[in-house]
Amino acid sequence: MLIALVLLIIGSSLLILSVRQIIIQRRLMRGGVSGVFGSMLVFSATIIFLLLLNLQTYIQLTKEVELVEVMVSEITDQGASVNLTIDGRETNYLISADEWRVDARFIKWKPWFTVLGKEPIVRLETLSGKLYRNSQKDQQSYHLSSEIVQLDGLLSYLIDRFGILDVMYGSSVYMPIKKGARFRVSATHSGLIARPVNEQGRMAVQDWN
Repeated sequence: MLIALVLLIIGSSLLILSVRQIIIQRRLMRGGVSGVFGSMLVFSATIIFLLLLNLQTYIQLTKEVELVEVMVSEITDQGASVNLTIDGRETNYLISADEWRVDARFIKWKPWFTVLGKEPIVRLETLSGKLYRNSQKDQQSYHLSSEIVQLDGLLSYLIDRFGILDVMYGSSVYMPIKKGARFRVSATHSGLIARPVNEQGRMAVQDWN
């Protein structure tokens, strides 16, 4: 952006100089040369700005924010020992299921506000397990956060005044349980996403059916 701004300033200055040379000083040749170079610099600045803007938009809309790391450390007759690491703090949970699932709540902004660098507000809510061996529903649901997302007065005013809030919604992600498998759960602008981060995790996903 700085390069585009510098080129725009120089180009605009040359265009102003060109107008002055042609109209006031009657130096048509010199004014014409200044005008051509000025126009080229302004055009180049515009192209660079548009390219950087597109790049910035792509980066912001595809950006991922790491929320939690999930590690299946051990599997016994009582269930799977699942370790969750959130902000450097590790907590262990016992899940008797075929899969683990993480739920979160999102506050998503309008695309134009997102491009300016505003990330969605995410609150982790629950960790649970899912069984496919029978028709039981989710088992052993654990609350991950007791904090409620609060919007300060200024942000609430901006939301009401300019309509920067796109939608509030819930998102879930789940992965198979296998000893030694490690996964990373991240927030994107479209919801949660989970990726295996070691060989055991990749094998668990590959054998998932």
